[in-house]
Amino acid sequence: MRKLVLIALPAIAIGMFLVVRARQEPAPTGLLYSSKTKAEPAVDDSVSILNFGDMMFDRNVRKRMQNGLDPFASLRGTFDDLLPGVDFVVANLEGPIVEMDRKKCQQKAYNFQFASTTPALLRGAGINMVNLANNHSFDCYQHGVASTTEYLDAAGVGYFGGESLETRYLVKSVGDKSVAFVGIDQTIRPTKVKDFYPLMKELKSANDYVIVNIHWGNEYEVKESKVQNDIAHNLIDNGVDVVFGHHPHVIQPVEVYKGKAIFYSLGNLIFDQIDPGTNQGIGAGVVLEASSTSAYVFPYTIDKSEPKMLSPEEALTFCKEYLKDIASSTGCTFLIEQRSLVE
Repeated sequence: MRKLVLIALPAIAIGMFLVVRARQEPAPTGLLYSSKTKAEPAVDDSVSILNFGDMMFDRNVRKRMQNGLDPFASLRGTFDDLLPGVDFVVANLEGPIVEMDRKKCQQKAYNFQFASTTPALLRGAGINMVNLANNHSFDCYQHGVASTTEYLDAAGVGYFGGESLETRYLVKSVGDKSVAFVGIDQTIRPTKVKDFYPLMKELKSANDYVIVNIHWGNEYEVKESKVQNDIAHNLIDNGVDVVFGHHPHVIQPVEVYKGKAIFYSLGNLIFDQIDPGTNQGIGAGVVLEASSTSAYVFPYTIDKSEPKMLSPEEALTFCKEYLKDIASSTGCTFLIEQRSLVE
């Protein structure tokens, strides 16, 4: 579908320039937007992704949902406002979707099991793809994994990050562009990341973009580890275009390395944790075009398992600190890479 670039004028609080699908409706005028926008020449080759961190629909989240909570109430219908015309909305699914006796699942300190209604909840909220490469996907053994994929398939929610080579990645198309999504787990059942590097090269040679979701790092640490840093750089050296991290349950820094963005940890999206920092998260948006790649940060807080976007003023304060080391940042947006179209 044809797309337009909307350049936000200085009146916009966050100072964003956005890629949107061509449509007849007026430009959004709510959070993060101004009605004063102008359309630039059509851009047909852009791919846009909005990525979030950990989602957990068990424990207190399940209890609250049984009592009427819609965890996506504040976000429902807003993803296209945050990043107009967004192609993919992705998050980490932190557990299996399965209806079975919990006694037949793993008996460990933290064992999650999500209701069969979860895929419809995700789809209804606008999340169209999930990562399965994490330390809870196998909580109900292979039966839980198979059940999860069956429910997701039935709801039309895409997934990647499985155990087999065929399910570790998912290739999707936007117009004439192809995007490979890859899931990697580096927690309790880590894969040798070096074994992924040849796959990254192969996927990059066959597709326009390679996007990695990786479950890694140390829980509750607000700074990435040396291991995370090394893995991220090696992934990019082998063809990855963007790295989205999760598992620490808190926000970790963003880095631009060789013109590619690394979001070390996006924090939680749907969870019931109360430790410091676990009630915050960010949505990370990227728009990939032939001439450039831009990134956007959408911070929120979590109130009783429900994420709520910060006000424009609060977002600016957050982004000023979060993006302080990104030279190209303006408000909550930054240019990752400017590419020449001249061969």
